[in-house]
Amino acid sequence: MKRSFPKLALTPAAIIVIAAVSGVVFAQMNHSVSASAKPSARVEANQPQEQPALKTPVPPQVQAQSRPEKAETPTADAPERNSIREGTLSITATPKTNPETVKEDKLPEIEVDSSNVRSVPKSSIQPIRESRRQIPISSKLPADSLAEKLTDAEAETVSVWRPAFASQGFRGARLDTFDVSQDGSVLAIAERTGTALGPNGTRIVLFNTSNWQVIRTFTTGRMLKKLAFVPGSTTMVAIAFPQLKLKQDFGLATLDLAVGKEQDFLPLSFPFNEKLAPEDVALLAMQDRIICSGFFGSTVFCIHLPIAKDTAVPFHTFETASPASALAITPDGKSLAAASLKAIEYFDLNPAANYKRRSITSLDLGWKPVDFHFLNGAQTDFILCPAYRDDSPPLFVRSSVKDSLDGRSAGFAVPMEQDSQIGVAFKVKGRIDIIDPASLEAVDSVILEQLRPATTGDSAYIFYHDAIHAFCVIDTNGSCFAVGKIQGEKRWSKRIIWNGGATKK
Repeated sequence: MKRSFPKLALTPAAIIVIAAVSGVVFAQMNHSVSASAKPSARVEANQPQEQPALKTPVPPQVQAQSRPEKAETPTADAPERNSIREGTLSITATPKTNPETVKEDKLPEIEVDSSNVRSVPKSSIQPIRESRRQIPISSKLPADSLAEKLTDAEAETVSVWRPAFASQGFRGARLDTFDVSQDGSVLAIAERTGTALGPNGTRIVLFNTSNWQVIRTFTTGRMLKKLAFVPGSTTMVAIAFPQLKLKQDFGLATLDLAVGKEQDFLPLSFPFNEKLAPEDVALLAMQDRIICSGFFGSTVFCIHLPIAKDTAVPFHTFETASPASALAITPDGKSLAAASLKAIEYFDLNPAANYKRRSITSLDLGWKPVDFHFLNGAQTDFILCPAYRDDSPPLFVRSSVKDSLDGRSAGFAVPMEQDSQIGVAFKVKGRIDIIDPASLEAVDSVILEQLRPATTGDSAYIFYHDAIHAFCVIDTNGSCFAVGKIQGEKRWSKRIIWNGGATKK
């Protein structure tokens, strides 16, 4: 039997009431779901999602198709919202801001690895033990020395540093440049920081050469390629190479060694030669001025110290016959000698004379000198050394007569024993010849590769330590060792001061 339902007769008035109630309910539901969405920002199912702004102009007809009509312009208070439609619900979300995309001019950070530097209690550092079976490496610190001025006697901790060994892009310790103070008490090392592809910074490491303890380490965001101590002060100057990634100019930096930070920077704004090698650049520091050359054609720059921050930097420029890659002060202190592959030129150091050229001697070397020393106090007797890469012999010049030495230069001529002798380093087997400046003959010789304990790197820097009567050598692996003679013996000995990051081949 079929179940019957009563038939409802709806009057027109009832229909109107039901429709009104349904409309109110639907409006409340829709308002609760998308209360945070603006009507003009909703995207209908048959319309494409709004596209980001293009860098090139967009035709009007394309803009009309890709953007909803009457869309509001996003602001900081009302950021742009992306709306999607799922079924019958309209969901609106505000994307999070990505700082890397907003700050397009954000500079890359320099990666500084500090794993090779650590701080230890000063009481844990043991003094160097000397014996008659070894050459000495410690000495008495001279009074009023630079090392004494820079050492914090009240510090409870000291730094221990060993150069890190790089295996990517370059195998060896990333030690870019070195210098020793005029009194021989401080050794400065510039260790490159950052990745093999850059950007790069520099860690400055200062050693007390009397006990081989680290006086101070500090970092700078500049890529320093030359260092020079300013005599009679706690200031060092450096040549900084440019870095486009960091928007850094080529220029001169002055470093305050007492506090360990950059003091001033003087940009040298001119086109930089990307093929310029650091050894082609010369830097010389005097008490009252900085002299540098080799990086801007044949122009030599003289910047007077101190640099006043509130006035224009006073400097002079003058021209040499060709780019001067080595500079030296004549023994009488009155002239600047600039050596290039073509000539050696002498200029009056008196600023009133405007660096007038006094004389010029033609050389026609065929290579750029990287090391330049006068001999025996004579104004015309000197030695010039080519860079390691040039495979050329060092050259003695005496009374304008040239005399080439036998062997390919390692780039170092090292005055020793108060300039009474000079050690000349050669490329093959790490040979060092001891030359008598009067006769220009070798009176002794030592081959570093034959000395034990063995080290594997080539010589990266050599200086003579008068207080211990020994050569101090830093090799390309970062090891440092002394080479000298035990008192009363004729044979040469070697003693490790510190091992670098790699001691094996």
